[in-house]
Amino acid sequence: MNDLIKCAFVSLTNVKPFNRCKYCERRVQECFGFQFFVISFAIIVLLILTLIITDLPALVLDNVILATALVGLLAYLASKETNEIVLNNVLLGQLNKDLEEKVKQRTKELEQSNVELTKTNQMKNEFIGIINHELKSPITTVISGIDVIKAHGTDKLDESQRKLINIMQENGMEMLRLTNDLLDLSKIESGKIIVHSEPVPLLNMLEETVQSLMSEIEKKNIKVTTKIDDSITTIFADSVQLKQVIFNLIENAVKYTGEKGQVNIEAKDTGDQIKIDVKDSGIGIKKVDIGGIFDKFAKRPAGFRGTGLGLYIAKSLTEAHNGKIEVSSEEGKGSTFSVFLPKKPAS
Repeated sequence: MNDLIKCAFVSLTNVKPFNRCKYCERRVQECFGFQFFVISFAIIVLLILTLIITDLPALVLDNVILATALVGLLAYLASKETNEIVLNNVLLGQLNKDLEEKVKQRTKELEQSNVELTKTNQMKNEFIGIINHELKSPITTVISGIDVIKAHGTDKLDESQRKLINIMQENGMEMLRLTNDLLDLSKIESGKIIVHSEPVPLLNMLEETVQSLMSEIEKKNIKVTTKIDDSITTIFADSVQLKQVIFNLIENAVKYTGEKGQVNIEAKDTGDQIKIDVKDSGIGIKKVDIGGIFDKFAKRPAGFRGTGLGLYIAKSLTEAHNGKIEVSSEEGKGSTFSVFLPKKPAS
């Protein structure tokens, strides 16, 4: 650096009395060890003079020797300490430089990852668009066509043909649910869930949801009961999203409940919240699996179809309403899913 006063001794003699001289860029006036070196050098010169001038008192000579030894010792200690500080500073500087390089490299990697993530999100959005327009619409058309066929009667069809029609309808509904789950997942992960709170007649909503699953309920001869507190008439929520939450819970309850089982739906006023319980007498959940049932693509029991997204979507939509969802279950004895929703609209 140009503004530093270079060490004249080192410059003239190229002798570096301290290890730090190899690294130190401090001003000479600030160099503690160098100051001791200069003092020691001066006293040595005085000592030489006392040896030349023999008529100096012996006491002066002794004092000079003692002072020289003490200052030399202090100079050595100061030099050692300063050396360690300087070397540590040098090492720290090198570490900082290495850290800066690593930060630059990591930043570059993150920028590249962000670019790739942006491309991936764009591809995902395009894929979701394809699902919505190129897959959902044809499936809906097929299901509607099957409904028309069944509405006009299947008397002219033999038993195998009627069975095939029913299988087509079931598979079509399964594909439609899969498509809807993927679309819901896309909205949740993109943060596009918007809650439009409005007064929702709770009893009507529960009965409509049960009715939409009546074919599955009747097929397995499951008894479904619905009970709500007299004090509950409406609940402030997004009607579409709340119905999706309840639908997913009841559908799961029906799916995992065996023939002639039971599903109980109950709504209670807990003070500042509405609690909706969906209780079934189904297969229950293993303790080892309970912690992950609300995860995306959660593990499903063997022999059961589904995406593993239903509970994840229900949990996400409930939390969007500033609510929460809990589960209690025992393997072989059924499960109870509880949805807690605030009485006040979600902001």
